[in-house]
Amino acid sequence: MAIGLVVAAAPAVAREWHPWCGEPGSDASLGWHFYCDRAAPVKPVESSEAETVLPPAGPSATEEIARMRQQLEESRATAILQPTPENVAAYLHLQQASLQRASTFSDVFRRVVWSTPELDYTLTRPAGALAKQLWSDNRLAAVQSALANLGERYGLIYLGDSHCAGCRVFGPLLRAFALRHGLDVLAVSMTGEALEGWPEAVPDNGRAAQLGLVGAPLPAVVLFDTETGEVLPVAFGVVAEDQLAERIYALTALEVGNDY
Repeated sequence: MAIGLVVAAAPAVAREWHPWCGEPGSDASLGWHFYCDRAAPVKPVESSEAETVLPPAGPSATEEIARMRQQLEESRATAILQPTPENVAAYLHLQQASLQRASTFSDVFRRVVWSTPELDYTLTRPAGALAKQLWSDNRLAAVQSALANLGERYGLIYLGDSHCAGCRVFGPLLRAFALRHGLDVLAVSMTGEALEGWPEAVPDNGRAAQLGLVGAPLPAVVLFDTETGEVLPVAFGVVAEDQLAERIYALTALEVGNDY
C-alpha cells in the first residue's frame, strides 16, 4: 500500500534527488518505479544570448557604388591585358549598365528640379537666352540704382602712382566711370605727383597706411564706409568699368552668399 502511494506521488516530484536513492554512483536502486536520476541543472540564459540576433546588414549605398566601380575597372583592365572578344564584351556590358544608371539619375534629377522651385537654381541665375536677358536687364537696373545712391554712405578712394603703367591706363577709365555715375573720388598719389586723369590728386602723406594698404598693388580702388569706418577693397590692378560697377554693387547692396 505504501508502495502504491509512493508510485502515485512519484510523477509530481520526477527528476528530483531523493535521499532514498543513495549517493550518486552507488549501487542503491529501488527499481524503475522511482525517479532517482538527478535532474540536469538549468543553465541561466545570459542577457546577451536572450537578445534577438539580427541578420547582418547589407552593404551601404557608398559601398555598393565602390563595388560597381571596382568591378568596372577590373573588367576594363582585364579587357586591356587580355583583349579577347569575351573580355571586351563583358567590359562593354558593364559600361553600358553604368551609363544607364547615370542616365536614369540625370533624368530623375532634372524632373525633381523642374517640379521643385526651391531647388531650381535657374530661377536665381537663368540659363535660357530669354530669361537670361531679362535677368541681365534687371541686374543692370539694380547696379545703376546702387551707384546712383552710393554717395549717401560710401566714398571712393583711388590710389595711384605716376610711374605705374597700369595707373596711366586705369586713371582715365576711372575718371570717365565716376563722371558717368556722378561719383566723388579722392585720388591719392603715392609719389605726390599728378596722376593720369587726376591732376588734382593729393599726396599720400600716410593715407595708405591709415587704410591698411601700404604696399598694395597699384592701381587700387577702395570703398570707405562712412557709417562703420570700414575699408572695402574693390579692385587691385586694371579692371573694366562693368567689373568695377558689379563689384561695387556686390559689396554695397548684396549680402554675402546672396548671389550664389
